Amino acid sequence: MASSLTRWWQRRRTARETAPPAGRLAGEQLAYAASDRRQGAEPALLEYEAAYASCDDVYAAVSLLADNAAMVPLRVLVAGQAAPEHPLQRLLDRANPQQGAKQFWIRAYAQLWLTGETYLVVERQHPLDADRPSELWAFSGRVMEPLPDPQQYLRGYRFRPPGTAGDGVELAPRDVVPVLLFHPTRPLRGLSPLTALRLGLATELHAKRANHDLFRNGLLTDVAISFDFASDEQRQRTREALRQAHAADGRRHGILVLENSTRVEKLSLSPRDAEFLELDKLTTRDVAKAYRIPPMFLAQLDHATLRNYETAYRALWELAILPRVGQMATALTEHLAAQYGPTVTVEPDLSGIEVLRAADRERAATYGALVAAGLAPQWAGQRVFGSGWSAAALAAGEVGR
Repeated sequence: MASSLTRWWQRRRTARETAPPAGRLAGEQLAYAASDRRQGAEPALLEYEAAYASCDDVYAAVSLLADNAAMVPLRVLVAGQAAPEHPLQRLLDRANPQQGAKQFWIRAYAQLWLTGETYLVVERQHPLDADRPSELWAFSGRVMEPLPDPQQYLRGYRFRPPGTAGDGVELAPRDVVPVLLFHPTRPLRGLSPLTALRLGLATELHAKRANHDLFRNGLLTDVAISFDFASDEQRQRTREALRQAHAADGRRHGILVLENSTRVEKLSLSPRDAEFLELDKLTTRDVAKAYRIPPMFLAQLDHATLRNYETAYRALWELAILPRVGQMATALTEHLAAQYGPTVTVEPDLSGIEVLRAADRERAATYGALVAAGLAPQWAGQRVFGSGWSAAALAAGEVGR
C-alpha cells in the first residue's frame, strides 16, 4: 500500500495531467519553496532564505558547514557491528531516485543550519514490503507543521506544500525524522541561529543596498564648480561639456580645462558615511560567532597563521560540524533505525576525516610519552582519550573516532 504522501502526490499529478510539467518530483519542487516570500526590509520580516541569498556571510557559513558535514558517511550498525548490506544503509546511501547521498545530505544539513530544523520524510512504496522505508526526502519547516496532542504530546505532522489548496496531508510520527535545534519557547520547532542576528543582518542588507546606490549614483556631488558670474546658458553649457567628457565608462579621471574665473572644490565623505566597512566586519564576526566558525574561515584573516589555521580547522569540526552530524545520527537511530529492530543504530563514520585522524595521532603520541615516562597505562589512557578508552581500541586506531 502506498503511503499517504505518495497518494497525495499521485492525486495532484493526475489532476494536472493537462498542464505543463513543473518539475520532476514533489521533493525537488517543494523542499525550499515558501509561501508569502518577502525580501526582509525590516528586522522582523528578515527571512532565512533571503538572508542566505543576499548576505555573503550567511551563504559562506551555511555552505561551509553543510558541505563538510555531508562528507561524513552515516553507517548502520547491528548489535554494534557494521552492516553495509542492511536495507537502512542502502537507504542512507541513496535517499531517493533523484538525489545522491551527498546532494541529499547537503540539503538536509543546510536547512538545519539555516532554519534550525529539517524534516526527513519517509516514503514506503517498496515492491516487496509495503511497510519498509524506500525513500527519504528532506524538507524545511516551511512545509512541515508539527501537530501537538495533549495526551500523546505529538500526534503527527501536516505536510503543506505552498501554492496548493486544502490542508495538505497528515503524516504519522513514524514517517518523519525531525532534526531540531533547541527552541526555548516552542519545543516542537527548531530555532535558527540567524534569529539572534536579525537586526544585524537587516542593517547590513540596508547598508549594502545603500553602498550599491553610492557606487552607481554617488552619495554626494564629487566636486563643486563655481563662477564669479555665469548665466543659465553658460551653466548648462558647462554641465553638458562635463557630461560628454567624463560621464561614461573609460572617460572618468580625464583632464578638466575651465576658464580662469572658475573654481573647483573637491567634496568628500564624512566619517559617518565611511563606516560601512566596519559594519561589514562586525556582521562577519557575528555570523561566525553564531555558527561557531573561526572568523578566518569567513575571510577575517587579521591574525591568521598556518599553525592557528590548522588549530581553527580542527575546532571547526569539533565545535560546529560534528555536534550536528552526531545529532543527525541520533535522530535517525531514535526515529528510523528503531523500526528495523532494537539492535540497529546509526553513527557517523569519522575515519575519513583527516583533521580528526591527525588529532588522534597527536593523542596517541601524548599517550606514548606518558607511558614512557613511567605513568600507568590505564591512568594515561583515561587522561588522554577519556573514560571510554581501551588498549585494544588504541592498537586498532579507533580511539577518538
